[in-house]
Amino acid sequence: MPSDLLLYGVPWPEWLQGAASLPEDPVLRLAVYSAMALGGLTLLVMAQVLVVSELAARRERRQKAFVAEWRPRLVGWTLAEEAPATTPPRREREVLWFLLLWARLHRQLRGVARERLNALFFSLDMTGVVLSMLDSRRAHRRLVALACLGHLGSDRFWSDVTPLLEARNPLVALASAQALVAMDPRRAMARLVPLIARRRDLAMPRLQALCRQAGPAAVTPPLLEGLATAATPHRDRLAALLGGAEPARVAPWARRCLAERDTVSEALCCAALACLGELGDPRDHALLSACLVSDSPRVRFAALRALRRQARREDEALLLPHLGDRDWWVRQAAADSLVGLPGIPRERLEALCEACEDRYGRDALRRAMAEGARP
Repeated sequence: MPSDLLLYGVPWPEWLQGAASLPEDPVLRLAVYSAMALGGLTLLVMAQVLVVSELAARRERRQKAFVAEWRPRLVGWTLAEEAPATTPPRREREVLWFLLLWARLHRQLRGVARERLNALFFSLDMTGVVLSMLDSRRAHRRLVALACLGHLGSDRFWSDVTPLLEARNPLVALASAQALVAMDPRRAMARLVPLIARRRDLAMPRLQALCRQAGPAAVTPPLLEGLATAATPHRDRLAALLGGAEPARVAPWARRCLAERDTVSEALCCAALACLGELGDPRDHALLSACLVSDSPRVRFAALRALRRQARREDEALLLPHLGDRDWWVRQAAADSLVGLPGIPRERLEALCEACEDRYGRDALRRAMAEGARP
């Protein structure tokens, strides 16, 4: 190619010199600088993504290799009579992988195998590592340590875990509560009920699961005490946990609550109705029936559900008006209760359906009849 080849009629040296020079207009010059900065920043981000991806891939490969090496060992040691003498992992990352693997395997085993895993944990002297992780600023390390202590279930770590109930991170607080329940359910619930009443950032489904884990015998006494002494705004939160208590022991409180239903909150009334419905005592029939005329659709719905456990044939007249209730859930519950009445023939249900003036009530009753609803 000749050296004097022209590009659009301009020699190469002059074209390169023109391309390298900046425009004289300040606005255009700023635009050029911005484009250059944006291009450099894009290249840096691309390089960072590539580096981080490569590091993550290498870490994942190392973790898979670690798990492939240690999982068969842990499984084999659960079958051994005595914990073997071996050297535990020393690197910080490998220790975390070991604890995760140990906790995952612990959830899959029962009985003697779990006890052997716990013996192995102590023989490898991992307690010091786990307790030091409780003071870490990283939440995931605290969560792993709390999970391990919960699987151990030894109250010797009670004083180490208790301060974390006040952690700002709700996940850490819930994990510490779960570990304490595994150590001593009664003692843990006595500490947890006041905490549950005042901390609204703790997820209620997780708290209800904790109550099921602790058992009714551990939940009922502190919960009743909390309902009696807690401030009014906190009682509604405690009432949501009554499903994990003993209905027979909660029944006196529930009856008092329904007797004073005009002065208590909607949530407390619904909790009391659910308790008495679970108990199924026929002596509460009149008290439950009185709640059907409440102004709150939630209370009416809870009363219908509670009555289904002690329904009588003569409750037909009590349930029929609620087929025309303005609330969809109440209409469906009334239809299900009617279909579930003991001894009611299908012919009678069809006659009630034809006589119902509310078309939404007829639809609800037809749906309940088609599904064959039963309590």
